[in-house]
Amino acid sequence: MFLKQLINPKPSIILFFIFFCVIFSLLPLINFKIHTIFHHNYFHHTIVVLASLTLPFFISTGLNNIIYENNIIKKDNLVVGCVFILINTPFINTVEVWASAFVLLFAFNFLLKTYQKDLPFSQFYNASIILSSLTFICPNIIFFTLILIINGINYSNLHWRIFLTILLGLVTPYLFYFSILFVMGGSLSIPEFFTYSQTSLPVFHQMHLSKKIWMLILFLITVFSFFEMFLWLYKKSIKSRRTFMTIIWFFIVSILVAIYFGWEYFYFSLIPLSVILGNYFVYTKKRKLASVLFSLLIISSCYYKYMIGFNV
Repeated sequence: MFLKQLINPKPSIILFFIFFCVIFSLLPLINFKIHTIFHHNYFHHTIVVLASLTLPFFISTGLNNIIYENNIIKKDNLVVGCVFILINTPFINTVEVWASAFVLLFAFNFLLKTYQKDLPFSQFYNASIILSSLTFICPNIIFFTLILIINGINYSNLHWRIFLTILLGLVTPYLFYFSILFVMGGSLSIPEFFTYSQTSLPVFHQMHLSKKIWMLILFLITVFSFFEMFLWLYKKSIKSRRTFMTIIWFFIVSILVAIYFGWEYFYFSLIPLSVILGNYFVYTKKRKLASVLFSLLIISSCYYKYMIGFNV
């Protein structure tokens, strides 16, 4: 029932989605005070609350619009955005990562714009500038340069001049940075690249019940989604097929970076994963199963979000 309303949504559904995002973000406050839930090492808890209400919402709607406007998922829907909000559940005070993910969407959009362009210099240059700028916040996002190269291969427009364009884009923010430091006489501080900090994954049997249920449902939906995607990928348009290959590599690269360089990088994997799950919920012919799985995802996400206040 919920899923059907999110495909070709009415204005009332869009308003309900906004209301849901607000309530969902504030669920942990039912039993706990604001400074306890939204504690941050640098920002005041009020800023963290405002960020939690706005940034994930903007990321979800921005991603939803990018996918629809570029005809990756051709049906008008709010499914991708809603899925992103739901799988965003464990992240409640990661302000820097929220901001980085929002900016990363612009780089992702530039990559999609390179389709059928013989000389997409501006798109690759802009995307690489964005990635390079984000390294000041999340240094190991530099590995996402691989996604630019893979996208160029998928869209058949990668050659040595594109490589130079990407390299120039990566260097440009640092040239400005060093120039400003030189003029102002500031001390040189370079982000710590390639800082190995392997993520220690929690043991499943030690997790709280709410987290177990949420992870099992998400894993089950992910399996169905990848199976559905590979089963029907050859029937999609050439652009969709090639773009989904980029999205899959986006997911793989972000997961590998998260495993080896810190759990916060897992947040970036939510962007491609939301598209893959959204594609399943929109196009699968097994509508009853999809509706049940989507309902379970909503219920388990709300339960898990509520229990986070208990240090789950």
